[in-house]
Amino acid sequence: MGIFDKIFKKQVENAEIPSGFFSLTVKEVVHLTSESIQISFDTSEVPNFEFSFIPGQYVTISVIINGKEERRSYSICSGPYEPLAIAIKCVEYGVVSNWAKENVKVGDVINIAPPQGNFTWEKSKGFVVAFAAGSGITPMLSIAKHLEQNVGEMRLYYGNKTQKSTMFSNELEKLTNTKTFYAYSKEQVDGAIYGRLNKDVLSGIIKENLSLLKADAFYICGPEQLIKEASELLNLFGVPKTKIHFELFTTPVLLSTKEDVTDESVFEGDCYVKVYLDDELIQLKLNSKGLSVLDALNKEGYDPPYSCKGGVCCACKAKVLEGKATMTMNFSLTDEEVADGYVLSCQCHPASEELVLSYDA
Repeated sequence: MGIFDKIFKKQVENAEIPSGFFSLTVKEVVHLTSESIQISFDTSEVPNFEFSFIPGQYVTISVIINGKEERRSYSICSGPYEPLAIAIKCVEYGVVSNWAKENVKVGDVINIAPPQGNFTWEKSKGFVVAFAAGSGITPMLSIAKHLEQNVGEMRLYYGNKTQKSTMFSNELEKLTNTKTFYAYSKEQVDGAIYGRLNKDVLSGIIKENLSLLKADAFYICGPEQLIKEASELLNLFGVPKTKIHFELFTTPVLLSTKEDVTDESVFEGDCYVKVYLDDELIQLKLNSKGLSVLDALNKEGYDPPYSCKGGVCCACKAKVLEGKATMTMNFSLTDEEVADGYVLSCQCHPASEELVLSYDA
């Protein structure tokens, strides 16, 4: 047993399972490229409903690295009847991604929260067009695999730097209901697009095949630039926003911020906040310009659900039962969820003298 294995196992044994997480054993580790891996988990000891998922969703993992808990969300790449699996691509200075690639082994135990996310495919969406780049292929693969079991098809446009850096190329080629078109920005390959999937390239693709605009849904996942340009282009071609779905992996800087302003009046001052978490009532005093609800709970030693803390995932979703709240950013909750009173607690600030939130709602 190597030194990293010993450290990892000792950390797992001594670590407390976070609220809402389950300890799953690593069943298989596959090196997809020099910078990415697929990790499959054994869920046989957990009730089936806990890890049933809709294609396109993600799970949040919690690991201890250098004595500190780190949480990250990774999209599910599994198909029907396959073990729960995620793919992780290393990023520069990525604490969890680089640690996982170097250290995770079969038999290790990792704490994982049940699937979440609104970037999802439904059986009624029989004709799908997808734009992906890099690790953005992960949720697309899960959707494509499910399309194999149903009456449907996908047109996938998949960008990478090189062929060697392309994740899941072998699996994609085995799919009969998905036709994949590749783009490489760092090398010229016969039959592939040379360059990034930018607005000009995507515009040319659509103009050459206008039938793509008849798709039931459009899915975009990858760098923020791709998401921004593809969304704007589809809007320009008249595609309804309800048909366009995208998944961000990092907090955006280019896209317009979706804000939830629940009241036109500006509330400033202290607020008495009540939070229901795991059937416990927690009371806090928060300033409207101070910490978010999530940060305040963490500071007091509580363990609310969270992952990105950047308004990108919806792991920290809570519902406003009484009072008013605003969100600094929201890139994951749907308009319907916001209308129903849900907020991202990592972005949530009180907008009334009293506020009651529930993570259990």
